[in-house]
Amino acid sequence: MRLAIFFLVFLSFLSCASAKNRGGMENTSTEEPVKVTGRIQIYGNEPHTFVGIVDKDGNEYAVYIRSGEDELRRLQGHLIEFTVVFLDDQQSYGGLFLKGGTVELIEWEIIQ
Repeated sequence: MRLAIFFLVFLSFLSCASAKNRGGMENTSTEEPVKVTGRIQIYGNEPHTFVGIVDKDGNEYAVYIRSGEDELRRLQGHLIEFTVVFLDDQQSYGGLFLKGGTVELIEWEIIQ
C-alpha cells in the first residue's frame, strides 16, 4: 500500500515538474505552428518506447502524432525541420518525462 501511495505522489511530482520546466518557455501552448529543427530520438525500452525530438539547443519534446510513428522511427539520425504545435497537456506517455513538453507534429522536411 505504501508503495502505491509513493508511486502516485512520484507521478504527481513528475507532471508538476515537467509543466514548470518546459525549456524556459512561459506559455507552451500555441495555436500557430512553430518550426523546430532537430533530430528524432527514441526513448524507453522495448516494448514501451516513444518518439521524441531533440532540437539544436538540446531541448527534448515528446511527440504526439495520430499516424505515421513508424515512418518517424525510420528517420532517426536525420536532421529535420518539424512544423509543430505545442500542447498544454501531455497527450503521450513521453510528455511525463521530457522537459520540453509535448508537441503535435503537423509536417516535417528532411534537411540532411
